Amino acid sequence: MQQRLLKKMEHTQPYLEYGMVVEEDDLLSVETAMGRYRVLKAASCLVRPREGDSVLTAFDADGNCFILSVLVQNQASGRVNEIILEGDASLHIRRGGLTILADDEVSVVSDKLSLAARTGHAAFEDCSFLGKSLFAEFGTIKTIAGKVENIFQQLTEKLIDAFRFVKDHEEIQTGSTRYLVETNLTMHSKNAMHVAEEIVTINAGQVHLG
Repeated sequence: MQQRLLKKMEHTQPYLEYGMVVEEDDLLSVETAMGRYRVLKAASCLVRPREGDSVLTAFDADGNCFILSVLVQNQASGRVNEIILEGDASLHIRRGGLTILADDEVSVVSDKLSLAARTGHAAFEDCSFLGKSLFAEFGTIKTIAGKVENIFQQLTEKLIDAFRFVKDHEEIQTGSTRYLVETNLTMHSKNAMHVAEEIVTINAGQVHLG
């Protein structure tokens, strides 16, 4: 009984060996002191092994060969580091927060992106947004800006009530303007001046001037 147990332990005990990745494809080729082997990347090895990397490998008596970790990366390749996970993944931080710092750029590329938070804050020195369509739904919007410039090919607004307060000067330049008012149109000013180069037409059932 003891001999069978020891034999089973010998077969399951892995053998660790340093190696270097010499080839990349569906299976990785690693050169070790024992020779060259075709190996798989272990699930715990998050960094993608690349050609020229020094790695730690594990071998067992059943012929399974795995790269456990990347020890030293080949800096001469000039490649981008990759963390590869197979299938769905979730990062859960218990009783704490998560901070991502990058000296250069943070890029997120996905077919679909969802963000959910109770509160949010974003601060940009310069911000650019490019999209094909935008749908936004808010209970309250408050915007404070020193200068706003909007350029639209067509703008349609549907409002229940609208109020605009201009302290100094407002100027509107259009090709043509038309106002349709269902009940009353009231214009109040200290001074009023209407200038037309050709025709001024006033058409009403009654006209009161005074």
